[in-house]
Formats: sequence, structure tokens, C-alpha cells
Amino acid sequence: MLGLPLATFFFLGLNLSLGTVSIPMGQVFRFLLFQPPENATTRMILANIRLPRVLLGMCVGATLAVSGNLFQALLRNPLADPYILGVSSGGAFGTVLTIALFGSAGTLPSLFTNVPVMAFAFSLGTAFTTYAIAKRGSRLPVVDLILSGVIMNFLFGSATTFVIVFGWRNVQSATFWLLGSLSGSTWSGVWRMLPVALGGFFFSWALTPSLNAISLGEDEAASVGVNVEVLKTGVFILGTLLSAYSVTAAGMVGFVGLIIPHTARLLVGPNHRVSIPASALLGAIFLSLCDSLARWLFQPTEMPLGTITSLVGAPIFIILLRRNRRGF
Repeated sequence: MLGLPLATFFFLGLNLSLGTVSIPMGQVFRFLLFQPPENATTRMILANIRLPRVLLGMCVGATLAVSGNLFQALLRNPLADPYILGVSSGGAFGTVLTIALFGSAGTLPSLFTNVPVMAFAFSLGTAFTTYAIAKRGSRLPVVDLILSGVIMNFLFGSATTFVIVFGWRNVQSATFWLLGSLSGSTWSGVWRMLPVALGGFFFSWALTPSLNAISLGEDEAASVGVNVEVLKTGVFILGTLLSAYSVTAAGMVGFVGLIIPHTARLLVGPNHRVSIPASALLGAIFLSLCDSLARWLFQPTEMPLGTITSLVGAPIFIILLRRNRRGF
């Protein structure tokens, strides 16, 4: 935990140095310490192009990782991630439908024809439909919640395919967004995402005693005074809001919310008071580094972000898992 903040700062500098124009790490770290480079072009690249993109990637990565940690604690399921409740499929459908009907995001002045707004609305709507299907009176059965999420994912996945087939001419511009991308990131996007990331982290960290209790089972949590149903509803709403907003910022970026919480627990243990901060920092490092690799390794082409997160993350997780089982 002491090393993770330092690692985050190091990878922030590394990500800023990578790109079509390579910038020495020394200049980057001086820039981060408020000593801007003398070269105006280098200053512009760092301040206006790379820094907002890297910071937005860190915010999205931290948010998805914290959300995944919440859902895995709530559902007590190692395969749970932020998209298990239909958040990704609902956002994908909202995006594809909006672009098919009204065109690309750059020409959408109306609130109801704006791609990020509609992605957020459909993500939330899908997740809360999942919640309504699973809820039984005042109870929220975990198994029913997972099954409802799977059903909604299949339903909206099929609906997305249907729209793509019948609206192919306009939907081509949605392909990169559906596969995840941080291209076109701006400071306004950072300022919109940063309060969500910070607020989500602090709310999640405040819930750590209850999350530790419910991880042992609902009966054990109730025996120590936790209102289990209220906690499940609160965690569901918080995790859904964080996931849905991340979808509007970076598109469909899978794998982060599934793997990073596992990695954090392998490194620092299962106590949520430690694993949630570790998840946030690891998620920030992981997603921003994957985005840098996506735009740097395949120049002049940019690889979809979701592809890189899977290609990079899967081997790392396998190595950590095997080391952990051998007693390291």
C-alpha cells in the first residue's frame, strides 16, 4: 500500500512520455512538479493532449475497479463485475440506437440525442430493471439479481445487434466507442469524471466495515447489526452509478472491474478497508497504461482500449493467481 501511490505517480509520468512524439521522463516529471518545458510544442502536448487523457483514464480505471470490488463483495461471487447487471449492454444499446437515429456525437445538440447522456440513461435504466425483476418484497436475493443481470445482458445484446444490422450506415462510427476508447479526451471530461471517482471512492471506503461483514454471509452480517437489505440496495445503487458514468466516459471497457479487485486482494488481503484503496490505485495504473499502449504500440493506428485491457490483464492475473496458490 505504501508503494502503490508512488507507483501511480511513476506510471503517470511514463504514460505522459509515451506517444508519437517521445518526451523524456525527466521533462515529464519536471512538468508534473510545475516546471513546464521551455518548448511550446512540448508544453502543449503535455498540458492539452496527454495529461487530460491520462487523468481521465486513471479516473475511469479507479472507478471501474472500485465498482467491481463493491459488486464482488455484495454478490459474494468472484465472477461479478460492474457489467454483470446489464450496465454495459444497456449503454451499448443506447449508444447504437442514438447514433443510428441521429448521427455521430459531434452533431447532437439536444439532450435526448446526445450519445453520452443516452448511454448513461440506458445503463441506469437497464440496471434498475434488473433490480426490479430480482427484488422480492423487501428482500434482494443475490442469485436472482445475477440471473436477472444475465437475462438483461442477453436481451440488450440482441437488441444492439438488431440495430446494427438495420442501421449499419450510421452505426459504423459507434464501433470504437463500443470497444472502449479515450480518444478525444478533454479537460472538461476530466472535471466531470473526477468528482464521481473521488465521491465513489470515499462512499465505498465508508462502507468497508459493512462490506467486511457481508462478505462472511448475510446471517453473520445481520448478527453484528448490519441492515443487510439496506446495504445491498445502497451498494447496488452506488456501484451502478459508478459503472454507468464510466461507460459515458470511455465506452465499453471490460475486464478492469473483474480482474483488478482480485489482484488487489491477492496483493493486500481481503479486508475492504485496504483492498478498496488498492483497487482504485491499481485500476488507475492499469487502465491508463493500457490506453497508452493502445495509442503508442500500433502507430499510426489506435487499438481499441477493451482489447488491450484483456490482452495485458489476463497474463498478469494468471501469474499472480498461480504465485498466490503456491504460497508466495
